[in-house]
This record gives sequence, C-alpha cells and structure tokens, in this order.
Amino acid sequence: MSRLRPLFLALAALVLAGCTGLPRAELGSAALRDTSDAATGRLDSLVWDLPAGEPTTLDYQQAGDSSPYLVVSNLCDSLLRLNPDFSTSPALARSWDRPDPRTLVLHLRDGVRFWDGTTLTSADVVHSLKRQLDPNAIANSFFVNVRSIEATDPHTVTVRFTRPDELFLKELATTAGTVVQARYAEHAGKKFGTAAGGLMCSGPFELAAWKSGVSIELKANSHYWDARYRAHARKVTLLFVTDTTALTQALASGAIDGAFDVPNAALPTLKGSVAGQLYFGPSLKSVQMAPLQDTGIAAEPDIRRALSLAVDRTQLADTVFRGAATPSTTVLPSAGWDPEAKAVYEKAAATLPLAHASPTTAELAQARALVAKYPHLRSGTLAVPAGNQDQVNAAAVIQQAARSLGIKLTIRQLPALQFSSMFYDPTYRRGLDFVLAETFLDIPDPLDWIPNLVLPKAMFNWAGFDDPAVTSALTKAQATLDPHERAALITGAQRRWEAKTLAVPLLSLHEVTYMNKRITGATTSFAQLFSPSLALVGSR
Repeated sequence: MSRLRPLFLALAALVLAGCTGLPRAELGSAALRDTSDAATGRLDSLVWDLPAGEPTTLDYQQAGDSSPYLVVSNLCDSLLRLNPDFSTSPALARSWDRPDPRTLVLHLRDGVRFWDGTTLTSADVVHSLKRQLDPNAIANSFFVNVRSIEATDPHTVTVRFTRPDELFLKELATTAGTVVQARYAEHAGKKFGTAAGGLMCSGPFELAAWKSGVSIELKANSHYWDARYRAHARKVTLLFVTDTTALTQALASGAIDGAFDVPNAALPTLKGSVAGQLYFGPSLKSVQMAPLQDTGIAAEPDIRRALSLAVDRTQLADTVFRGAATPSTTVLPSAGWDPEAKAVYEKAAATLPLAHASPTTAELAQARALVAKYPHLRSGTLAVPAGNQDQVNAAAVIQQAARSLGIKLTIRQLPALQFSSMFYDPTYRRGLDFVLAETFLDIPDPLDWIPNLVLPKAMFNWAGFDDPAVTSALTKAQATLDPHERAALITGAQRRWEAKTLAVPLLSLHEVTYMNKRITGATTSFAQLFSPSLALVGSR
C-alpha cells in the first residue's frame, strides 16, 4: 500500500496588522459555484497573483504546493483532465482500457505538438511517467504498484501493475500525469523546471520568462490542440504577493486582476469592492489539528478525543474563516468521498460517534472526564505558521477549548521555512505537540489522503498509530476496482481509526477566488489547481 500524499500548506501570507477581533461570517448563504460565467472575448494581458508565493520549481516531479501546481497545470498537459466538478475526462490520453485488472492501456491523442512544434509521442509519455518512479518524486506514492511502463507503439502506452490499482488512473488528471518533452528534460538535467532551465510542454500557455523574486510570464500557445482551453489572454503575468494587506489593496484597486486562494482576512474588504467579485466554490481542503509526537499529550487518544469534543467548530467557521468553511468532525470529510459510492460513505458517517459542530453540555462533561484520567498531561504546544492571522485566531479558539478542560495549550508561531520543514524533518518537531494544518486531497478519493495518516510509519503518522485491520482493509481497497466494495472496506477501517481520534478534524474549506469585473471564466472549484484554469479567463 502506498503512503498517499496530503500536502500541508505552509501559508506564508502576512495579515492586517492589529487584527485581533474575530469578524462576522462573510459568505452567508451564498451558493458554491465550480465555475464563473464563460468569457466572451480575449485579453491582451492578465495579471494574476499566487498568494502562496513564488514556486520553488516548475518541475512537475518536484511540484509540492499550490503555486507550482497552478503554474505547471497551465503550461503542461496531463494525460487526463480534472474538470470543475472533480470528474475526469480525456486529455492527452484520448481513451484507455483495462485488458485485465493489472494492465492499463493509454491511447494517446494524435496531432499534439510541443511549443517547439515537435510531435508528442508515446516515448515522451513513458519518459514523463517513469520520472515519477524516483522515490524522491512528490507523486511517487501513486506509482508504488507500477511494474512497468512501456511504449507499445507511437500512440500507445501500456502500464502494468504488481497488483490491481484503482487510484492510479484517477491521479493522471493531476501533476502525477504531467507529460513533458523527453529530449528537452534530458538535456536540461538538474536545471529542468528552474528559471534558468525552463520547460518544454504542450499546454495552452508557454513559459515566456521567469524573473526570480518578481514574476513569471506566460504567453498564449496559439496552436494549442484543445479549442475548449485555448488561452483567452495573450499574456499572463503571475505575481508573488503574499502580504494580505498588499494583495487586498491590489485586488480592490484593479492593479491585480485576480487570484485563487484569496486569504480570509481579505474578505471583508473584497466583498464590498465595486471593482470585482468574490466567488466561493467547492473544495477538497480541510483544516485539522494533528499530533506531532508519539509520546506525551499529543500521543494520548483520550486527550485528542477530549479536544475534539470541546472545540466549537461553528465559531471557527463563522468567525475565523468568515463563513468560507463548514464544520468537519472526521478526518475523512465528505468532500473526499468517492462520488461513485457516496451513499456508502453517507450511511457509514451517520453511525460514527462524532462530535457536534458546537459542543453540547454532555460532550463537555465527557471531555473533562477523559482529561481527568491523565493528571500528568495538562500542557502542550500548538504550532501555527507565523503571521497568519486566520491560523492564529483559530489556534486561540482551540486554546480556549483546551483551557476549559484544564489543559494549558501554548501557541507557537513558526517562520514559514521552519513550519514547512516540520512536516518532513523530525528535528523541527522537537518541543511541539500539535500542528494546525491545512490539508487537501488531489481528487475525491479517500485513498488519496487517508493512508498517509493511518498506515504504520506513513509520512504523517507521527503519533504511531498501527492497526493491522486498518492496514489490511486499505491495502485491499486500493486493489478493489468496484467503488462500492472499496467504500465498504474503507468505511470499515474508518470506524477503527476514528475511535482513536488520530487528529482533531475541524473544518472543510471552500475555494475563494476574486476577479476584476472586466474578466470572467475562471474555474472556481478546487479543480483550478490541476487544470489549465487561467486559459479560461477572458473578457466579459
């Protein structure tokens, strides 16, 4: 079983100085939309911001957070397309079939050309996919069951597996299925995907320039093969404004045309802006408080359960996140359910002993009784990214809940680099007990995320959870192609891991997008991250 990948985003945004109060909800009863109105005209130029900052690389093999994901997805095609409603459809692979449960045959689209005019072939696809077999590749966990990847002919690629794998095909709609020109990547070597080395892809935009610390410029690929995603903007300038005050002012004034992942602290100003419009869309993101140690207060399931019972998730959603979130009481939120077996997950969720969105008197009494069993575990630390007022305010709500149970929870703000490194380097976790983390699934499938938390020695299983029954069920689930049988295995395991409160689930987030009123067309669901979403942005 692979250690499937969640990504904890180290949000580097600075926020409004002196913002100590918790404002009212901003979303209200507005409906979630997965797309904005379609664009009707072209743009000479578009200025877009990357609120998570400048990408560290544009090499899809090493892309690991929202900024590189978005840029790569607009430059490079994947084998499948992730649609705004989270469904998948053909892209570079026009079709596929399974001759047997351990074989996947991809039939490639004819006539696709890279930016330099050369034709894409199966050799490029094989080279691109084989790069993901490197253990250091971000998407390597999706390839652990792959036995071989071969070019059957110039337009056919055959993937064989050591065991059936239901997840692999779905992930080809993300950067796991990105295709680049083999010859260019080999020649560029270690410079591939850097400002100096560049890329060679077949997407709707070409990489025109990367000015480190300043901007990335894209230009339209006028010969793009997919007319539906042919770029409306002739030129796109991507900025790296992470300061919330500066970004809010730039969006409200029209200096920046738009941005995905708009910080919640910007919502009060942007909601009332006459220059543009906010869009709230469905997402695959969630927020949870995860344990960082296998000893001490964080390692005790009863303490984690007590904190989960005591936290007021409604307050978090309505005040801290201004309505751009909904309470979540399980580490497998409904956004992560496989839509082909939704009824199975709904039925299972209804029988789980979950906490309420707002704690009841009985739950608070139960929480205090759980804590009373551990008089030696009454203090701990909670890590949050420094300067992120949304996270700091959320931590304050959790701190208040802990205090009501007799637990002193100290909030420690970590610089961006330290906060990010903490997830991968145990030395940065010393002296810390919990982390307030934003997680996301790439696609709506529990196996995209859950195994990293629940499998022994998994990437983010820091509390040391080890249940052979859970491991067996999830291993069988990934090898089960029938979605209802797979859901039964997963929900059976869910009952066991939820009993240990592996993390304190808090919220399911919404996507927040802002666009100047002169433009429209952007995907406003989480799918914007893994699709050529900027190509759809044009004039009204």
